[in-house]
Amino acid sequence: MTGTAEAEVVVSRREQRDRNAAQRRAERTFRMALGAIMALGLAIRAAFVLIRQSGVELVTGDAFWYHFQAKLVAEGKGFLHPFEYYEHGVEAAGADHPPGFVAILAVLDLLGIDTPQGQRLVMCLVGTASIAVIGLLGRRLATPVVGLIAAGIAAVYPNLWINDGMLMVETVFIFATAVALLCTYRYLERPRRGELLLVSAALTLAALTRPESLLMFAVLVLPLVLARHALPWRERLVHLVLAALVPLLAFAPWAVYNLGRFEVPVLISTGAGQTLAAGNCDLTYSGDHLGFYNTRCLLEPQIEPPTAEDLSVRDGQYREIALDYMRDHLGELPKVMAARVGRVWHLYRPGQSIGLDGFVEGRSGGPPGTSHELVREALWAYYALMPLAIAGLVVLRRRGWQVYPLLAQPLIVTLTAAATFGITRYRAGAEVSIVICAAVAIGACASRMARPTAEDRHEQKSPPPAAAGKAET
Repeated sequence: MTGTAEAEVVVSRREQRDRNAAQRRAERTFRMALGAIMALGLAIRAAFVLIRQSGVELVTGDAFWYHFQAKLVAEGKGFLHPFEYYEHGVEAAGADHPPGFVAILAVLDLLGIDTPQGQRLVMCLVGTASIAVIGLLGRRLATPVVGLIAAGIAAVYPNLWINDGMLMVETVFIFATAVALLCTYRYLERPRRGELLLVSAALTLAALTRPESLLMFAVLVLPLVLARHALPWRERLVHLVLAALVPLLAFAPWAVYNLGRFEVPVLISTGAGQTLAAGNCDLTYSGDHLGFYNTRCLLEPQIEPPTAEDLSVRDGQYREIALDYMRDHLGELPKVMAARVGRVWHLYRPGQSIGLDGFVEGRSGGPPGTSHELVREALWAYYALMPLAIAGLVVLRRRGWQVYPLLAQPLIVTLTAAATFGITRYRAGAEVSIVICAAVAIGACASRMARPTAEDRHEQKSPPPAAAGKAET
């Protein structure tokens, strides 16, 4: 080897060491900045719980169900109906909701965190973890700066942190959705079985809290695997089977457990029929609650309430009542479905949604009579992000990224609202896509202003070939 060649090798090694050192410094800087943003997000969430929710002594509605059924599970009594048990002393089987969130709260009970406020604070930690995942996803799709922008939005965006103080499933659901998206884009880069199992596990966790997430296996996982043309058909089939096994194994114990408790097999929950009935009656097909729900739909004179004691049978009766009403009002259904979708996306009666979210849904926090300024701020924040999110989708598509994973949850939100009713909580999973895409748009604008030349703009991170949507769509 000549002296010149040896010198080139030495220089090359020195340059590689410098690059590695620079990468380590950049990674350290990113982590420190992300940690600071997470601390801010945790402070906001904790303040909401400790200040606004401190006046809420008793949980009500679905939060009552989750909190007190978890207490029964922790005490070894099983998944009993908490309303029947605590209000009437009756030990009746209860499965109005999937078991995921109740199981999480039951573990907290066993650990001694058994008060609503204590459990809300734990949910703040879960919400803070979502900030980190969203930041990592933003970095993967664009740049570290975009990742930090996404994390920053997630930290302060009210439609995310309000959920963390409500003791409802949306906190865990948002976290699972963010993890599923991050793992999806990792799978797009490296379509391996392990990566897909992580996607399936995250979606299964989401489905154990909100059952409509099972649709994600058809809307996201199926096209995700089938479009991997670089994989042989046999390997793609193996991937699909593995992805399907995770939710089957997760729900199987629950379904088997319910076989001995109900007359009709309960695979997920006994709440679907009542949900349909609450959104299909005269009160929700016209008037103030058009496209929303009304609990009076479950009572006389709107319907003749089912009398079956077994909740699985009663669920079927509620479902038939709702379907009968829909068949009798087919001409009005398009109008109602449009109103439902308009409500979930705040395109129909947005001003009214402030009161409905604040008073009916309790998203303002605090005891009854609390003002609804937080819900109003959440609405305006949503309006500010949505145009940016649409622009961010365009930017990602132009850069060659596949964007259908980011559109999967918005599609399911729309379908769920059209089939049931339009409430802001149903949009929880889509909020992750909104935040990510808005961050991409902000990052693109900032880059354009800071580096206006075409040459500099091309320095933006491009997706790896396996992730680009141009070849495999």
